[in-house]
Amino acid sequence: MFSQYKKRVTLKGLVGVAPNGTITHVSKLYPGSTSDKAIFADSGIIEQLEPGDSVLADKGFLISHLLPDGIELNIPPFKDIEQFTSAQVARNISIAKARIPVERANERIKKISHFRLYS
Repeated sequence: MFSQYKKRVTLKGLVGVAPNGTITHVSKLYPGSTSDKAIFADSGIIEQLEPGDSVLADKGFLISHLLPDGIELNIPPFKDIEQFTSAQVARNISIAKARIPVERANERIKKISHFRLYS
């Protein structure tokens, strides 16, 4: 669990956030070396997803193969050409807007005193 990069013990968890900013899922904590895919698979959040739901994730969070049928994965497009197309720009803007409640929820979690034990 010790991170050479951060020079301390690190833990990771997964938080689910609804579009209105409500925290819908909090996983247990895992050693910082645990992969994001492994945490997603083990966290229990998959069982909460229903057809028609959408999962918003960062670019490197490639979990589409873990999602049940009818669940959409929304990640920003990879820049595989010199310039994004107008459709990719529009998608990036849409995803960025959807991330606002997630980032606000993350800030609320960080402000809770017992989450500051390791910061």
